[in-house]
Amino acid sequence: MSNGSVDEFERQRATRRRRLLERQAVIFGGLITSLLALVLVGLAIWFGAVPAPFRVPFSTPTPQDTTLGQPCPPDGATPVPYSQITVNVYNGTTRGGLAAATASELESRGLKVAARANDPRGRYEGSTLISSGPAGLAQAYSVAAMFPDAIVQLDAREDTTVDVSLGSSYDGLRPPAEATLDAGQPIPAPEGCYPVGLQGEARPADA
Repeated sequence: MSNGSVDEFERQRATRRRRLLERQAVIFGGLITSLLALVLVGLAIWFGAVPAPFRVPFSTPTPQDTTLGQPCPPDGATPVPYSQITVNVYNGTTRGGLAAATASELESRGLKVAARANDPRGRYEGSTLISSGPAGLAQAYSVAAMFPDAIVQLDAREDTTVDVSLGSSYDGLRPPAEATLDAGQPIPAPEGCYPVGLQGEARPADA
């Protein structure tokens, strides 16, 4: 084989190798770019900057009209022991891990946590929203005592579970020594609350 033939063969081989490397660079570059884009989109969805393409429906009861203010605790109801309270903890903010961290704190105080997740109702701009049905109002107020500036809201659920929705103004639980109501004493009613009938409907105060 002449030197010219060898040189031509080497040039062709170098050309093929260069083209192969170029194709590999394009393929791997595209894969890396796609993965980075997916990671960025995932982070944006996680922090609430971009709406999720789908939502798993939650069976959260629809809250009742809150224009009347907060529902009153049941007459003569006393604080419920933490071991007898089951809560769902929801993150209504863009702060990652807030529900999980708060749920762990509640568990350390003796409460049972059934769920910890992002709030299915979206963001909450207040501090802490405590939701329960009529049967769980004593539990709701027992839980609300642990959260500064908590608001109790009535919904149509029939069990005694309590939802804890953490909002953008939430800044942590009260210390245990400040978070308990007087055992054996009736739960104090918030100013301006409305009495609730057995079926959860608001009723006149003199009813």
